[in-house]
Amino acid sequence: MRTILFAGGGTLGPVTPLLTVAKQLRRADANWKFVWAGTDEGPERELITSEGIDFITIPTAKLPRHLSWKLVTLPIDYLRAVRTAKRILDTCHPKLVLSAGGFTAVPVVREAAGRYIPCITHQLDHDPSLSNRLMAGHCRYVTTSYAYDRAPFGTDVVTYQVPTPTRFSLDDLPTREACCSYFGFNPGNPVLLVTGGGTGAIQLNKGIEKIEKKLPSNLQIIHLMGRGKQYQILTERAGYVSYDFLTDQMITALGAADLVVSRAGFGAISEFAALKKATILIPLPDSPQEANARSILDGTVVVDSKAEGWERLLLQEIQRLLVDKEERNRLGDQIHRLIPTDQGEALANLALSVMK
Repeated sequence: MRTILFAGGGTLGPVTPLLTVAKQLRRADANWKFVWAGTDEGPERELITSEGIDFITIPTAKLPRHLSWKLVTLPIDYLRAVRTAKRILDTCHPKLVLSAGGFTAVPVVREAAGRYIPCITHQLDHDPSLSNRLMAGHCRYVTTSYAYDRAPFGTDVVTYQVPTPTRFSLDDLPTREACCSYFGFNPGNPVLLVTGGGTGAIQLNKGIEKIEKKLPSNLQIIHLMGRGKQYQILTERAGYVSYDFLTDQMITALGAADLVVSRAGFGAISEFAALKKATILIPLPDSPQEANARSILDGTVVVDSKAEGWERLLLQEIQRLLVDKEERNRLGDQIHRLIPTDQGEALANLALSVMK
């Protein structure tokens, strides 16, 4: 049986787009076998195994964003990851390796390319990631969610813009009444979805806790707090539900939501765009999320959590948008226009062309 190896994890950012591509590849040929190299500690395992994909863990050798003792162990961590990548390739003999960035994928792609196994990686974030910079020259194709005026990975690497693979589309969206019913909500009252992504955001969780009592009393909240970060912070509010993260029910949460407050990972942004959701973005400070948010300022509201009193600014924007349906609709239409998405067809077709 022919095998395709997917590589990525640690967060859901590189995972949900690739799962969407996997579904398209499965539709094209049900005989493909899929194997996934992911992390042991990330949130991806449940999503991946629920799709019937074999999941193998690989050590992650990640360059820390700040000075850390992990810099000392980085060479050893990378050697361990390379050894594991070799064992994975020796076992599954893939015809293709697919990635959407992330340091988990780096040793897999580089080792596979050394064996002349074709590789494709997709650049989600606006600013090219270091992990994709380390892989781009080893890939048959590098695709991007954005169009660039200058070659993002240097003149030696040709990139191709494709619609961002996204698991949701407007055609799949349930009715708002059905979505509200799932969470026990009154569809006549507004709904706010708060999410820090698959790994959550403590700063965002605490920010919501700080402003909760000043939010409209009839506001219903779906709060995705992240694995290991879930705790009941709004015990006195009726119409409040919290989860670590949602898998199949995520489209239900988005279908219920009148407004979304989120970190600015591009995988999440693309899902809001696909469903025309008015969104307030709070980028992770000093991260690629800041460039993501800047690139779509006309289609979202951005709150800088490095600013003093940012929680007050967040409260003001939530209050403003909850009463301004016309502006919410404008934001939803604009983000949908700015970020082309599909359900993985373009990237799946590219992958199939490589294996012909």
